[in-house]
Amino acid sequence: MRRRLLLIPFFLIAAAQGGDAALRILAPVAQAEGVPGSGCEDGLVLDDGTFETAYGWVPSVEWGEYVQAFQIGAAFPVVLESVCVCWTRTTDDDSLDFEIEVYEDVDGTPASEPLIVVHSSVAEVPEWEDGVFAEVPFAPDGPELKPGTYYIGARWNPSADQYFFICADQSNPAAPVPGFFRDDRSDGEWDSLIETSDPIFADHTALMIRVRGRQVRAVPAIGLGGACVFVLLILGRALVHLRRRRAGLDVIHTI
Repeated sequence: MRRRLLLIPFFLIAAAQGGDAALRILAPVAQAEGVPGSGCEDGLVLDDGTFETAYGWVPSVEWGEYVQAFQIGAAFPVVLESVCVCWTRTTDDDSLDFEIEVYEDVDGTPASEPLIVVHSSVAEVPEWEDGVFAEVPFAPDGPELKPGTYYIGARWNPSADQYFFICADQSNPAAPVPGFFRDDRSDGEWDSLIETSDPIFADHTALMIRVRGRQVRAVPAIGLGGACVFVLLILGRALVHLRRRRAGLDVIHTI
């Protein structure tokens, strides 16, 4: 059995199957309160504002990541301004290094390699049952995403930053939002948070990951044919103006 991930505590179970120990942390009965801070509330929000559990990894994992599907743009490209991720922890250490990653869609799943990677960190992550959003800003002039589906989330090293978790929503009445996860032992393959048979994701509705951006109205390219028409129009107006001057028909307009 491949050792996979952790759900937020309180009870640690070690089960042996075929000589390989599988570590699992069970979810507490109590529900967490609402997340403090704005957390990109004016952006694209797919959760209901509260989290009931959180997802992480066992300390033996060298890297692990969770991403969520976002529909970007309706008609025009979008400049990605920032990504907000809600974090919680069960360790004494309260600072975390992580990466924000953006993946393109390939037949309904994230691509194997990220389109965008942004290194970041967060200090003073509160202990469960509290959480805090870490907002990661992007450069003012980009990146620019064309309309479509993108998978956006966070990757970190659970062996270095142990027992940190991404907050997760289980109480949103809307349909579950597609999300995926993988780690260094998955051979680059993504697992679906919705379609997996792992029971700890049975009530999953959304990761507490949010996106802020602004629409950019695309300037259409006129092409070679359009450029020729534009030049001909300019030449035609110039020719008419020249003829009027020769005929003494120039008119001065005042406002």
